[in-house]
Amino acid sequence: MRPVRLGTGAVARAGAGPKAALLDRAARAGLPVPAGVVVPDQAVRVADGLPPEHLAAALGLLGGRGPVAVRSAFSAEDGAAESMAGRFRSVLGVDAGDPAALGAAIAAVLASGAGVARRDVLIMRMVRARTAGVAFSERDHQDDLVNWAPGLADRLVGGAEPGRRLELARIERLERPTARAGWARRLQRLLRAVRRALGPGDWDVEWADDGRRCWLVQARPVTRPTRRNEAFTIANHKEILPPLPSRLMATLIASSSPDLLGWFRAFDADLPAGRPLVEVVQGRPMMNLSLLEDLARTWGLPTRLVTDSLGGAADRPVGLRPVRVVAKAPVLARLGLAQARAAGASRRAAREMLARTADPGATFGAVLATLRWQHVALVHEMSALTGAMSAPVALLRRAGTLQEHAARQRTAATAMLDDLAAVRAAPAGTPARAAAWRGWLARHGHRGVYESDVARPRFREDPAPVLAILDAPPRPAPPAPPRTLRGRLTLPLWWQAGAAMRGRERLRADAMVGFERIRLRLLALARAAAADGRLPEPAAVWDLSVDEAAALDGGWVLTPQALAARRAEIAALAAEPVPDLVRRFDPPAPAARAGTGPLAGIGLTAGRAEGRAWVLQEPDTRPPAGFRPEATVLVARAIDPGWVPVFALVAGVVVETGGDLSHGSIVLRELGIPAVTNVAGATARIRTGDRVRVLAGAGRVELPPAA
Repeated sequence: MRPVRLGTGAVARAGAGPKAALLDRAARAGLPVPAGVVVPDQAVRVADGLPPEHLAAALGLLGGRGPVAVRSAFSAEDGAAESMAGRFRSVLGVDAGDPAALGAAIAAVLASGAGVARRDVLIMRMVRARTAGVAFSERDHQDDLVNWAPGLADRLVGGAEPGRRLELARIERLERPTARAGWARRLQRLLRAVRRALGPGDWDVEWADDGRRCWLVQARPVTRPTRRNEAFTIANHKEILPPLPSRLMATLIASSSPDLLGWFRAFDADLPAGRPLVEVVQGRPMMNLSLLEDLARTWGLPTRLVTDSLGGAADRPVGLRPVRVVAKAPVLARLGLAQARAAGASRRAAREMLARTADPGATFGAVLATLRWQHVALVHEMSALTGAMSAPVALLRRAGTLQEHAARQRTAATAMLDDLAAVRAAPAGTPARAAAWRGWLARHGHRGVYESDVARPRFREDPAPVLAILDAPPRPAPPAPPRTLRGRLTLPLWWQAGAAMRGRERLRADAMVGFERIRLRLLALARAAAADGRLPEPAAVWDLSVDEAAALDGGWVLTPQALAARRAEIAALAAEPVPDLVRRFDPPAPAARAGTGPLAGIGLTAGRAEGRAWVLQEPDTRPPAGFRPEATVLVARAIDPGWVPVFALVAGVVVETGGDLSHGSIVLRELGIPAVTNVAGATARIRTGDRVRVLAGAGRVELPPAA
């Protein structure tokens, strides 16, 4: 069989393997593939060399002299399951005008594949490369991962040197390259062309750029997904979980990771499926910010929508991509319709949660399966409700009417504080006070501080945070902002946003009924395990991973020595705070420096407050001696509804991490307390007792000199 030129479409018909066949497809589709020929296995099988007539034919197809690369294209290479990259010989810089040199190079390549079933040989014109390398274009990532080096980069491709790393934004049809360097812009176009010609799979691409054109040298399927240096944020989890969550809850959240994006994938099958949404970093479950930003980028939406919702800092700010928005219009329409119905759907979900947790299970494994199901269901419904309110809230903030509407709303979270008025009204020590208190516990006793961690007690178990504020002077409620014409005009936006907010806080309150039931069942099982020697004490169950807790059903024993070691490990983790934003392979960033000047964030309300700072990592209802509510400013790492009792004791609030849609932000807007959230470095800059001025309307926090 005679040699076949790349681009004819005949390579696969000749029986050649995937390596040569893919290059043939690419060249036929018009991609810039260097001129080349495939010498089929049958032509070289006779004597592990190339007969003179076939060598002459190959040279004729290449045309003229000049350096060529002689490469393997064996049947074992570049399959869907294994690439065998670098296993076989390539000979570069062979003079195409020297038949002897070309024959020797072919013989060397063939010799490297002894025992392979079929050994085709690929001869290609060399590219005079100024820059070359390898790029991974994967469906689950909105950036193509590039390793490059000056020149030919043969040592990089062969694994002898690491080269330099770059992440290039994927561009789709009609989108312009975004890279600055000329070769990188040409590479963006080439990778787009590869995906168009070879299909939207995961591709490992070798390329070479000569200063004018970026050439495709090889394309093979990615057989093992790349593990990239993705960014993880503690935002959102920082709001709802303690500074160091229980081992049980942290591992349960991480084990739920594959299912957490299921609500979005139901609308768009193109969303990433193989990347974890949550990983545990130094004992803390952290959300994959790179993945969440990629979701927004898939739909052409600005990545700032992610951090506006979660709080924290962005990883890769990317703006609106109109071409993608248009392409994804059907998906976004279906998503928007589902979000418009999210409030009703959340009520149905809450009923299902209450039904399924009525009897959460009789074993550790069964109860943890119920908890995992409820956590996933809660995340799905919260995602829908958050999406339903995100655009209206952003528009209301831009219109300047968000606080005008929010101050007139009450949700299940603010009801905890409002309902204390009836308890306060009854004289202390009287049956009326006791009856009012029992009524409050019946409505809100299943809530608690950092209630999203089942290891934390509920107010019904530990009412001290609430009891401490019953006899404190109530903080006067600020008057609601006056109604404005602009406010009336934006009422339709508020109806959508307000309904979603109320639905989300109601859903969270109902979900915590299930969490309390699960917590009590786990404690009952832990007491039984402690009684028969499987656990040293019931509370040890919170220090176990979900797999270890489930193993208690089979008789696994946690010894006192192992518990002591585990608690020492947990104490060490608690002593090492984790930055809000970390990367998978980078060392933790150094602690924030003190700095000077005002701090900025998202203003949640109007008004201002000034007083002494009260810096807290967890809620506390015992202010330092001499602190008066009207002159105290709470400074917190993050807040959730469990902080509601603390709000009764302060005049203003500064939150380090949070977004417009955070649970705590919703509560603060409804209460009208002057508050600024997402103030980076607040707890590092401010110490308890410092003078603090909160300019909520301007989203600014000042540190005036002490009086």
